[in-house]
Amino acid sequence: MAAVPVPEDAGWYLYGVAGDQPEPPAPDVLVLREGAVAGLASRVSLAEFDEAALPQRLADAAWLEEKIRAHEQVLESALAVGPVVPCRFCTVYRDERELRRFLADRADVLSSALDRLQGRVELGVKAFATAAAPSQAGEAESGRAYLEARRREKQAREELRETRAAIAHDLHRRLVAAAEDGVLLDLQSRELSGRDAEMIFNGSYLVSDRARFEDALAEAAPEGFDLGLTGPWPPYNFVPEELARP
Repeated sequence: MAAVPVPEDAGWYLYGVAGDQPEPPAPDVLVLREGAVAGLASRVSLAEFDEAALPQRLADAAWLEEKIRAHEQVLESALAVGPVVPCRFCTVYRDERELRRFLADRADVLSSALDRLQGRVELGVKAFATAAAPSQAGEAESGRAYLEARRREKQAREELRETRAAIAHDLHRRLVAAAEDGVLLDLQSRELSGRDAEMIFNGSYLVSDRARFEDALAEAAPEGFDLGLTGPWPPYNFVPEELARP
């Protein structure tokens, strides 16, 4: 296999950190071992990932899609071998010494994180409402009737919000009981979710027994809502905050 050309101004793009990674998860990925941990990295042009130019790069849909896909593919390949602590998209070090210093300085925290992730995967759960929220049927015949209709509509919407919040709380409680950990995430708009229905629940869970978790999800599924299970994903939501690069 032909060697991947190295840019003249090459830096190090860090995808994530693994433990006992026997071989690179992709042809252009290098495994930099530092004690008990190993960085999964590629050589990239520092000019391409320069902080001053990055906002413009991120606005380029084609560039962004290509880089995100490459980032995720490396992490997914690494996950097939063992646990991996994922790094933020576009984590770049200027030289190998700087990257190895990160691995050495945070070796204990990284090792603990990898131990916690061993045998576990991150799964996502989203719930969408299958019934539309109440709305005013038509124009009221008088001003008083109109105001009364608006009052009833507002009350119905408030009751619906409270009901959905209670359903989401119970669903999260039951799913956490079937997982090692779980977090609630921000709800996504229809544009982001790609669904016409309104999202009412978005959670992520660290799971060791997927069959048990799926059983709990089936039992907890509320009527009138469409549930979706996604993953496994790189465990971004269960990485210690202190591992974020300063």
